[in-house]
Amino acid sequence: MPKFFKAPTGTQDLLPRYHDYFTFLKKVIRHRFRQSGYSRITPPVFEEVGAYERSLGVDSDLFTRELYAFEDRQGRKLALRPEMTTGIVRSFIEHEMYNGPLPAELYFIEPCFRFGRPTGGNMRQFWEFGAEVLGESDPSIDAQLIYLSHRILTDLQIRDKCELRINTMGSKEDRKQFFEAIANFYAGKERSLSETTQEKLKQKKYAEVLQPRNEDEEILRDMAPRITDFLSKSSKVFFDQVIDYTKSFDIDFVIDDKMTHKIKYHSNTIFEFRAKDSGQKILVGGRYDDLIEEMGGPKVGGVGFAAGINRLIDLMMRNGIAVPHKDYIQIFLAATGPVAKKKALPILVQLREHGFHAVGVLGKTSMQEQLKRAEEFNVPCTLLIGDLEVKKGEIIVRDMESRKQHWIPQQDVIKEMEKVLGKPQKLTHNVEKLDTTVDFLSY
Repeated sequence: MPKFFKAPTGTQDLLPRYHDYFTFLKKVIRHRFRQSGYSRITPPVFEEVGAYERSLGVDSDLFTRELYAFEDRQGRKLALRPEMTTGIVRSFIEHEMYNGPLPAELYFIEPCFRFGRPTGGNMRQFWEFGAEVLGESDPSIDAQLIYLSHRILTDLQIRDKCELRINTMGSKEDRKQFFEAIANFYAGKERSLSETTQEKLKQKKYAEVLQPRNEDEEILRDMAPRITDFLSKSSKVFFDQVIDYTKSFDIDFVIDDKMTHKIKYHSNTIFEFRAKDSGQKILVGGRYDDLIEEMGGPKVGGVGFAAGINRLIDLMMRNGIAVPHKDYIQIFLAATGPVAKKKALPILVQLREHGFHAVGVLGKTSMQEQLKRAEEFNVPCTLLIGDLEVKKGEIIVRDMESRKQHWIPQQDVIKEMEKVLGKPQKLTHNVEKLDTTVDFLSY
């Protein structure tokens, strides 16, 4: 038996300081999506394996190598979700959202799971947020999603740390001609490719062949044909309109005609925000106009994006971006002995119910040890009750910075704390009113 256990490979504990970032991210994300008219959706953590067979393709790496698949006790084949689009499209079809107002604008903040190699920031359990717009094929929607992504990254103060790249994957017919040209181009050049890329070439996974793994492959990729050379008239018009609409927002981006996506269902618009310092993909989006029909729904279009929350937080931390810390403690209540504790516990509850952040009445330690613990909690104010204070009906108020203290009647503790700390903001049924700004200072 091991001396102690560790988190499983490819997973991580989200410790309290990490949650400060997580909480702030969720606040920013919810605010921007609600402001844009999106509604939140949460599909199940697992789906039928067949759903991923249909959407990802049985020969894709994501399906064959990274899917956490299992059988339940009744022999049903299920899989933990490796991405969100499949489950949301399945829900769109199952609940006949296409009969309601279109497009359906949905957003999510959910964990996903992939059995990949946990390197380069890739995790086996990771959190994603993103959006799906279902039921329309309109280039202005693609541009709006790109801008919404830009806006969220700006709110998080990391937009200037990322580069936005946009390209197109064309239609199914466009890709067929393009991939034939790629096969012809790489024929006879196999010796310049890594074993992995040679295998991708044999498997006809041409989009992945065009994602270089070394300098030689990068040179070949730069010489290879471009998807933009094979676009039909309608595909070119669609892409040109996406670019024109995006330019109208006056945001920085580059058209990267070498960029491809290996996800089978992507067509037409694709875009990525990549970290400038590492090239890591921070946010990835694309259109999928054939997927809904292939999943058994009507022939309507869809487009979406997803961003790894873990990667966003890591990028914020690398760049020294601080976020508000809400788990602060205002008051430490120290009590010694069973009589004092019995008196102190209702006061502690009273402080919390009134809205103060208070902790205390911990363990069987002496008053001196409890004062040391109060310093560790970094509280501005400590309240002390001993047997003598119980008899007198008093409580000691100690300013932790000046070390000065004074005695007050126990019944005046709320009034005194409001005087010292200010009136706390009470939680009400209108708590959502607090979620109306992403300003760091008012968070």
